[in-house]
Amino acid sequence: MLKIAKSVEYALLALRYISRKSEPSSAKEISERLNIPYDLLAKILQKLCKNEVISSLKGTKGGYLLYKEFSKTSLNEIIIALEDRIQLTDCMVDNPGREACQRYDDCCLVNPMSKMQNKLVTLFENTYLDEIIN
Repeated sequence: MLKIAKSVEYALLALRYISRKSEPSSAKEISERLNIPYDLLAKILQKLCKNEVISSLKGTKGGYLLYKEFSKTSLNEIIIALEDRIQLTDCMVDNPGREACQRYDDCCLVNPMSKMQNKLVTLFENTYLDEIIN
């Protein structure tokens, strides 16, 4: 079953929360309001900052703000920031082949799965946060 990683789900919830506030939101505040484990959320927010999805302000009134509008941030950017890639199967990584699976050379699924992988990546690249977060 294909499903979005929990870190991506938490990131989307946190981004929605941040977008609805006019002042910066702290990781602690977001964690408490959304019932997301603080340590995990802090790591997620750091990765989103590093990938310029959000920005952070230091100090007593610091916290997190959106770096750019939702209409300019794709779902794929969030996934890559947190999970590195969308991957349907182990053989669909950057270096597919025998290292990923002993059956790779004789597998009848490699080509169709590769096509599905590409379609999924394209879908996520063309889905922007303003379409899924309101």
